[in-house]
Amino acid sequence: MSNEFFEAAIEKHTGDEAGGILLKLGDQLLHLIGRFVPDPSAKRALALRNGVAEWRSLLRTGQSPAVLRTVVDRILLDGQTLLEKMQADRADREAELADLMRVLRESVDTLRGDARKFEADLERSTASMDAIVEIQDIRELKRQLSREVQVIRQAVTRREQSETQHCERLTARIESLQQSLKAARAHAATDSLTQLPDRRAFDLALREWIARAARTNEPFTAAIVDLDDLKLINDTHGHEVGDRVLVAAGQLLADCLDEHEIAARWGGDEFALLFATPSTGRARDRLTEVLGRISPAYEYEAGGERRMVSFSFSAGATAWAEGDTPDTILRRADKALSTAKRLGKRRVEARSRSFLRALVS
Repeated sequence: MSNEFFEAAIEKHTGDEAGGILLKLGDQLLHLIGRFVPDPSAKRALALRNGVAEWRSLLRTGQSPAVLRTVVDRILLDGQTLLEKMQADRADREAELADLMRVLRESVDTLRGDARKFEADLERSTASMDAIVEIQDIRELKRQLSREVQVIRQAVTRREQSETQHCERLTARIESLQQSLKAARAHAATDSLTQLPDRRAFDLALREWIARAARTNEPFTAAIVDLDDLKLINDTHGHEVGDRVLVAAGQLLADCLDEHEIAARWGGDEFALLFATPSTGRARDRLTEVLGRISPAYEYEAGGERRMVSFSFSAGATAWAEGDTPDTILRRADKALSTAKRLGKRRVEARSRSFLRALVS
């Protein structure tokens, strides 16, 4: 499709029979271009198809040589621009494909590199062995054989060292990923205020502790701790001070734990704990010791004034018994907590699973 072709058609104009034929021919050429645009689903190809339809419409409605000349100029300019863009897109895709192939080739070469080196060493040794067969001197034959055996041993050693290093790198990478995953899970299951495990993490740990106790028949103790009158603290001193009380209480509870024991923020003003001790009495004593470490009042500043706030907690503890589920053991701990609240708060009560309770719980 050239400018000279359309210029000749324009000179004849649509009124001339030959000019009309040429314009019809140009219209048909545009039609063919539209039909054979490659990759019709591509955005550029769609634009070219739409452009062809518009150009055909313009070509059919031209009224004078001057108008048709303007139309032809626009058709050629737009068509050339779109074709250049399509060519650029194709070049970009080819460059991307070439880059992907390069990365793939490099990856394969990396994986096969050690094997190729090992195979090359063995091939060289095999060739040397073939040559040794032709040696007539026994001493020279022994010397050459000894040298080639050493070469093969060195190749095998290098291969083993390479495989060991590769395994070490993979192991280190896997361990790093596992640590990252563990850290991500821990962060996701951490209460944002107290930085203790949240209820979801505690519930998961409780199920694991129950399953382990069922296997080993080694009891443990669960406890629920509830801050006394936190709502009154919030109303009197503000939620910011109430949050500080929660953080302080959580830290005190976490500090009383032995290794592998758990303290979690169970929700609102409640905490939940898992003690490795099978004795509810021992768990009760440890929580009572925490109560004893709480100061009668804590000082803080608000609006330039020094103010005092005090807090305490009540707690209920119970030991795992055979047949317990997370629901049954927490229900007993909660009942023990209710007893502590009813008896005046700032205290720890324990509740065991008696034989009669086991029949109805």
